[in-house]
Amino acid sequence: MTKTRNWQLLLIGLTASSLGMIGVVVPWLGVAIATEGITLISANTDELTATEVNAIAAEITVRIEGPKGGSGVIVEKQDHTYYVLTNWHVVNRIGDYEIITADGRRHSVYYSLIQRIPGLDLAIVPFSSSQRYQIATMANPESVNVGDTVHVAGWPRSGSSLGQRLFFSSQGQVTHRQNRQQGYSLVYTNLVRSGMSGGPVLDSRGNLIGINGIVQFGLNPDTIAAAAIEINRFWQWRKTATLPSIPTPPQPVAREDIPTVVSPPTLPVTGGANGAPGAAEGGFAMASRFKQTSGQIMAIATTDSLGISGNSNGTVDIWNLATGGLRQSFSAHNREATRVLVTPNGQQLITAGEDGIIRIWDLAAGLQTGSFSPVQTITGHNSAILAIAISSDGKTLASGGWDGSVKLWDLATGSLQQTLEGHSQLVGAIAISPDGKTLATGSRDRTIRLWNLETGALKRTLEGHELSVLSLAISPNGEILASGSADGTITIWKLDNGQPIRRLSGHRDGVWSVAIASNNQTLVSGSWDKTVKVWNLTSGTIEANLGGHTGYVTAIAISSDQTMILSGDWDGEVKVWKRP
Repeated sequence: MTKTRNWQLLLIGLTASSLGMIGVVVPWLGVAIATEGITLISANTDELTATEVNAIAAEITVRIEGPKGGSGVIVEKQDHTYYVLTNWHVVNRIGDYEIITADGRRHSVYYSLIQRIPGLDLAIVPFSSSQRYQIATMANPESVNVGDTVHVAGWPRSGSSLGQRLFFSSQGQVTHRQNRQQGYSLVYTNLVRSGMSGGPVLDSRGNLIGINGIVQFGLNPDTIAAAAIEINRFWQWRKTATLPSIPTPPQPVAREDIPTVVSPPTLPVTGGANGAPGAAEGGFAMASRFKQTSGQIMAIATTDSLGISGNSNGTVDIWNLATGGLRQSFSAHNREATRVLVTPNGQQLITAGEDGIIRIWDLAAGLQTGSFSPVQTITGHNSAILAIAISSDGKTLASGGWDGSVKLWDLATGSLQQTLEGHSQLVGAIAISPDGKTLATGSRDRTIRLWNLETGALKRTLEGHELSVLSLAISPNGEILASGSADGTITIWKLDNGQPIRRLSGHRDGVWSVAIASNNQTLVSGSWDKTVKVWNLTSGTIEANLGGHTGYVTAIAISSDQTMILSGDWDGEVKVWKRP
């Protein structure tokens, strides 16, 4: 199973690492890096034998296992947290990853904290360990000239049916430098194999000078050259960046957060025992399940009779909730269908994709004819769209995505009304109040912004989450805003003044989806901890803990009569929970 999706990685917020006032000068960058609690190693200056360089490479190179996987190199340490530098394309599919260090130990990766380096095919992957591991020494790659010897290391996949991976290091020479997208400038003759992406490129002194990433074929089909991103590109980013810290998982308690109280009182957790499939939890039992044959569930919408899912393979599936039968499946986007929603009048289906396109479909006609063609296509985003919401009158559509902007569209014409700027990082969650006056947006910058939907003016900014804001929902009466975060918590806010009412802590991983029932008293949440939880908004207690998902739960929907919950996961399954 591949769980991801590039956009989901970027949704996760990062806690700033605590950096002290002690500095180390990196001479070839001309900058000082704060290093209290940080381990940095100065460059080696002595020439080494190939055997000695390979020994260094074996210590600093890690194997990365996961939906994609590859290699990486340990470049930094802060307290008990190590930081591995690798290629973004090695980890750009969200899922369960492990770092295997030179001693053979396996270290779990908190995927939420993988940090992509903008504009480059690079990412930082943190892992925690009390063991001592060697950290790469770094040197200015500009000291390496054409013809100089370089060493490339990694954990390639063997060609055997077992697919085992063995450490491998090769020696070659630099052939030239080039201008290439995503930073691949250093080209060399070393033999590289599949699985070595993200591995180190070392000079003849055993210093890290680049991250291996691509193989390119020349005009001569027998000539193969590999290329790396030079390490100075990483350090130019690092000198102003803060690295993610690994948080302590939240404990399963519900807390009432009084706005003027720093440490809110704890309320007891109520609710079910194990959430096994088919078992009743808080009045809910799993009634049926729908399985997507390929891809993962990215979004869910529902009508009185239909369940609609947007999938990672770009398709949209429409299910009959009464029979569990698949009514229709069609290709909506050439990449992930990140969001789906039904217009208030129930006539149209709106989808958004990682391809940066919004499409509007005639839902009734498509079901009747068995064929779906978009009646309108809206373009304007230059990157993935991660969130959409529609006003209750069906006139205004809001969208947000990778670029951190929020766009407001006239749904009738598809024309752009205005673009709202303010978030410093990507926007992954959007909600519009029932009266159409307030737009709420949540971002990886860990803030929620409330806007005047008509004028586009910023009304206020809400802060309090330790990591990214992943999901938002506004109650049908327009009084309550709920925000789910990568820190595993849900915060309940008063929409009119932005004051926090309560914080719900029960999930052990990011809360990717929240929904509030029409009674304004019930909230449902779905999380990467593979559970669905039903909360009482008045008391802050858990009424039901619905288990049984084997994949991350990323999408939730509630039927209008409150008797049905739909939850979708990254194993491609939609579960339907019903209350008798």
